[in-house]
Order: sequence, then C-alpha cells, then structure tokens
Amino acid sequence: MCKLYPVAFSLLLALASFSAQAQMSDRLAEHPTHRKAPVVDAQAMTREMTNRLHLNEGQFLKLLPINRTKLIGLRSINREYKNDEATRNAKTAELEAQYEQECGRILTPSQLSQLQQRNNQPATEPNNSGSGLG
Repeated sequence: MCKLYPVAFSLLLALASFSAQAQMSDRLAEHPTHRKAPVVDAQAMTREMTNRLHLNEGQFLKLLPINRTKLIGLRSINREYKNDEATRNAKTAELEAQYEQECGRILTPSQLSQLQQRNNQPATEPNNSGSGLG
C-alpha cells in the first residue's frame, strides 16, 4: 500500500501540470501577439534557413523560438509605430541587431556570414550594379 502513494502523488502532479499548461496556453492564445501565424511563419522561416544555411537539427531547434520572437517583435513594432517611420526603423534595427547577436551564438561563422549577406543583399545590390556600370 505504501508503494502506491508515490505513484498516486506523481499522477496528481502530472495532472496538475497539464491543467496549468492548458490554462497558460489559453491565456496566451487570447493575447494578440501569440496567434498561430507567427508560429507558422517562424517554422517556414527556420526551414528556409535550414535549406539555405545547412543547419543541423540542434541549430533548427534553437533558432525556431528566436525566429518566432523576431516575427512577433516585428509585428508589434509595425503595429505600435505605424505612424512613426523613424521610430519604427530604429526599433526594427535594434531588433535586427539583437537577432543577429542571438544567431551568432548558434550559427557557425560561415553560416552567420551567409545570413548577413542575405539580409544585406537588397541594400548593397543596387550600389554594386550601379558602380559596375560606371
């Protein structure tokens, strides 16, 4: 009979934990920044990075929440500062710097370089083609 107490106690704790997690996910689902779209977008973004940068599984798992946080942050910045372009640009640049710092902890130097080239490509491409013509 004494051996059943630890098992019963473990089951009770597990049930309480599942209940608390369900309640928390319900609360998060109600919050506007925790909708399903950033999750799906972050998964697609991380899959694309996996293909392009040849990420391993560990890197994928570490980057997924970082990409989700970035997308949620971008949506929040765009919503809060939609009428203030200068502040929106400054906040976006700050978020990008934090994102690159986090990526730097996960990616190899080569992968980080490829990511930075890809992110900066639209800004540098017109200058390169313009300088090549002259």
